[in-house]
Amino acid sequence: MTSISNASSGHKALTAPIPSSVPDASDKVTHKTRIRWIDIGKGIGIVLVTFGHIRNGNYECVWLPGLALPISFIYLFHMPLFYFLGGLTFSSQRRFSDFLKVKAKTLLIPYYVFSLYFLAKPIAALINPTFFTQMHVGENYGDSIAKQFYGILINGDGLWFLWAYFIGELIVYPLSYIFTRKYQYLLTGSALIATYFTITSCFPHFALPFRIITGVEVAGFIMLGIVCKEQLIALRRSPSVILFCLTAITSIALYMLTTGISHATLRTLCEILIMLLGIAACVFLSISIMHCQILEHIGRYSLSFYAVNALTLNLGKVVFFRLLHIDGPHASIYIQWVYGILLTIFCLVLLWLEDLLIRRLIPWSVGITKKKLTQESDSI
Repeated sequence: MTSISNASSGHKALTAPIPSSVPDASDKVTHKTRIRWIDIGKGIGIVLVTFGHIRNGNYECVWLPGLALPISFIYLFHMPLFYFLGGLTFSSQRRFSDFLKVKAKTLLIPYYVFSLYFLAKPIAALINPTFFTQMHVGENYGDSIAKQFYGILINGDGLWFLWAYFIGELIVYPLSYIFTRKYQYLLTGSALIATYFTITSCFPHFALPFRIITGVEVAGFIMLGIVCKEQLIALRRSPSVILFCLTAITSIALYMLTTGISHATLRTLCEILIMLLGIAACVFLSISIMHCQILEHIGRYSLSFYAVNALTLNLGKVVFFRLLHIDGPHASIYIQWVYGILLTIFCLVLLWLEDLLIRRLIPWSVGITKKKLTQESDSI
């Protein structure tokens, strides 16, 4: 999913001629030029994911507590941003068997290959439990290794996004052959998102294997992306700058107000609105930027950047706070921002190097073969 394409032959009502200023492309199928701002959007998403992983497994910013509020804000929309961008690039042109094969290759194989890291942690905790205590990981890996293995192998607790995205696309695929009008996608997508939030709000501990419930949310945002595809492709840079400023300021202001809301339902509704505004702000920012080689590169290879992100951030935190003895918790808020930005940049450089190694040494782990190293086959 790397470019704009028709969702199916039945999508005539949803497709329109792409403006000549925007390249028509499907990298995987036609090898034409990519729509660059979509890569930028994914690149922005990876930067936000990297910054967000400064937070530890117990959802606390142990090392940089002053960044807890902005990271919580980012967590409201940085993964739904990928879902929405998936709608802009969704295609059901393949037969279902081929569709299933491609998605398993580019989502499930990477999940199980790179989730081995999460299986290693409970084993390491049994061998040396004091290390995780010193690192303030905040998770008791030694309690039940069987539970940990079930969570990774069946429940999708490792790189959870990959299983959820797989389920989401499976939900959208048959509907894309039924729907022919935008309102059908809009209403169904909104209903799926509402269903997800209803379930998670009313039954917070309820879970289905393979991230099926999260997959419902993913499908909803993919459908919203399909609805907005034509308008976003046609949007020019100047109005997108204004729209970015409006959505960014509004989302931040609303989040600051939401922190004081105690009513659970009202708070959830506000968070959904912040999520939508945050996604919009990132999309408008991507269109405003239009060209940025660094972000485009990160977005183009977002799958490998995501797959080893948690591992790399843990390594980065070891370097910063253990080896360099940086005292983040007692630094001023401004210095903590500096530390957070430097740590993010440091880890992005490491991720860039790791991405090169992955694509050269084990390209099959991200769904490509050595004969096709120049063709991106990641789905996020």
